[in-house]
Amino acid sequence: MRMAAALFAVSLAATACGGEGGQEAATQTVDFWYYQPTPDQAVKVKQLAKDFESANPGIKIKLTEIPKDDYNTKLATALNGSGVPDAGYLDQPQMARFAGGGQLAEVPAGTIDEADYYPGALGTNKVAGKLMGIPLQQTTVVLFYNKQYIQTPPTTWDELIAASEKVHREHPDVAGVSLPKGDGFGAWIFPAFVASAGGTMADETAKKITFNSPQGQEALGLWRTLLASSPRKITNTDQAFQKGLAAMTFSGPWDVLGIREQFPQLKFGVSLLPKKLEEASTIGGDNGVVFSKADNPDAAWKWLKFLSSAEHNAQYADITGNFPVNKKAAATSALAGDPDMKIVIQQLESARPRPALTEWIKVNDDVLAKAIEEGVDGDKSPADALNAAATRATKVLGWS
Repeated sequence: MRMAAALFAVSLAATACGGEGGQEAATQTVDFWYYQPTPDQAVKVKQLAKDFESANPGIKIKLTEIPKDDYNTKLATALNGSGVPDAGYLDQPQMARFAGGGQLAEVPAGTIDEADYYPGALGTNKVAGKLMGIPLQQTTVVLFYNKQYIQTPPTTWDELIAASEKVHREHPDVAGVSLPKGDGFGAWIFPAFVASAGGTMADETAKKITFNSPQGQEALGLWRTLLASSPRKITNTDQAFQKGLAAMTFSGPWDVLGIREQFPQLKFGVSLLPKKLEEASTIGGDNGVVFSKADNPDAAWKWLKFLSSAEHNAQYADITGNFPVNKKAAATSALAGDPDMKIVIQQLESARPRPALTEWIKVNDDVLAKAIEEGVDGDKSPADALNAAATRATKVLGWS
């Protein structure tokens, strides 16, 4: 009797392990955190997850939606307690912070082919030379121009200055360019112009600030020169470009849609940022990371690879309304059929990542923003403003 009961128990256990023979693999569940989508987007992302599950038996995707404004706070809380997700979004400026805290897993060798991605997008995942995530969706900044005043968009800094001066000379009530200001957004765009002049923002290996180099001074000097034909008394008007008060501006694809919806009368075009020596722009967006305490890291990397692959990255970016980062996928994106959005995709090829430093956000928002205010609108020369900023940034980064 005892023997029969034992055999019955073994039989039940085998059934619970996966059916006949107990050979079916146990299911791994990947808890994936991402920004709360719209209801329509949520349906499409769930279908994408089902497609992944069908192609990867034994792996289930748990989609955890977090409001974007709460995301970093909730993530930090989770990582310092229980309930750590396996994988999730991470805004690129946060990469160094979380990697430095030992909360990110390094991408296993061979997971992706780095050549498949835009260099700038991939670069936002590198911290101290290590690949700590996979780019999922990014965006960048381009030149917007009003076709009423600009028939052929400028392609060089000299042409940009000439076009701005011509517009303001012929139309004194219109500014040539709605220039970035001394704030976090302006500081985010500034590196694009430094890179175009052949410069960099910082030498992370040597622990040295480099944005005050001659190339950085040229970049800030360009904005100061443009200010003469782009008075703030005009561009301080809310949405000056959209209202036809500025002939050009530097902005991202979000304004393409915004202008079309809210200012349909404005005839505008989009082109690559004018260059000094080389094409360049800034970059922003979301990476996919696997957390160091993930329960199922191997399955999580498979999911991130799926989202960033040539076959699915455009589909995912189209769902979320962003731009693909996989070069082959970009050609198949629905956005590639839009002439303005196609320019944004082209600009992504030359977009550059910011320094992967824990305190760079503070340098951006507090130090560089002030340098722009002082060196463009203030009494300091670009050289003096940037040299002072370099001293402050060195202290912020703990390099002094």
